[in-house]
Amino acid sequence: MQASSELIFALSGVVVGIIFGVFGYRLLSRNHRESNLMQQKLLESERQVEELKARMGTHLLDAHQHINTLRTTAHQLEQQLAQEARYWQLDDEKLQRLNLSSATQKSSSEPSILKAADSTLEAGVPRDYADGKSGTLSEDFGLKEREQAPQPPRY
Repeated sequence: MQASSELIFALSGVVVGIIFGVFGYRLLSRNHRESNLMQQKLLESERQVEELKARMGTHLLDAHQHINTLRTTAHQLEQQLAQEARYWQLDDEKLQRLNLSSATQKSSSEPSILKAADSTLEAGVPRDYADGKSGTLSEDFGLKEREQAPQPPRY
């Protein structure tokens, strides 16, 4: 009887060990599954960020190329206007008023960064406020009707 009781204790120990093992595996596998899902989501978001960076890089390069194309086109147009002004023998006063002679001289002698800075200074710095007192918004901004020049008659 002692041998059978020892055998029963051993079998019951194995069964209890298997049951504890199954419960432990269930608990640990949930945590493991959740951590795997979180890690997979993290890798996916990192991949999306890298794709976004790559697309932004190509977008910026395309924008830079378009800006350079616009600059060269504007430079060519300025030169063409200056040539046409010389062809039509416009006065120096008219050339200065159109800024053709100075624009073509500046564009050939200055670097592109200085040209961009000068063009913004010539155009005037945009202001984000209306003409009120000491740079603040005027209370009646947009409410007053501006005096308009008389319209020419239409035929």
